[in-house]
Amino acid sequence: MGEQIQVFLSGHTLACATSCKVNISSDDIDVSCKDSAGFANTIPGKVSWTVSSDNLFVVGDYTKLVDAMLNKTILDLTFASVDNFSAATSADSDGHRIPSGGWTSAGDLYYGKVTVSSIDLTADNGAVATYSVTFNGHGALTKGEDSTNS
Repeated sequence: MGEQIQVFLSGHTLACATSCKVNISSDDIDVSCKDSAGFANTIPGKVSWTVSSDNLFVVGDYTKLVDAMLNKTILDLTFASVDNFSAATSADSDGHRIPSGGWTSAGDLYYGKVTVSSIDLTADNGAVATYSVTFNGHGALTKGEDSTNS
C-alpha cells in the first residue's frame, strides 16, 4: 500500500506526509541518420531524478527544508518501504499511527544526494495548511540501504 512508502531525509521521515512521487528520466540522444528509414533512433543519455512529497504543515520540517534550500545544502534522501509498518498498532492523541521511535527504512528501494529545488506552502482559510517539496538528485541514485543513515 502507498502508506508504506516513505521519503527519509538523513534517516528520518517528513512528518505527516500525504503522498510522495519519484521521477527518473533519461535524456535520450538522437542518433537517427539517413539509414534509419525515416524513423527516430535514440540511445540513452544522462539520467536525472527528482523526488517530491506533499505534507501536512509541520513548522519544524518546513523551516528545515526552507533553510536547506536557502543555504543550498546537499541532503541525504532515501525512498523506501517502512520496515516497521506493523509496529504502528495504536493511534496517538491526534489519531496518527506512528511506531515509537518513528518509521524505519526497509532499505529496499533507492537513495542518493539531493537539494531542495522548490517548496510551496498552502494555507487556505478554514483548511489545514499543507506544503509540497521537490528535491533534485545530485549524482547517482543507488539501490539498497544507505548505511551512512541507518
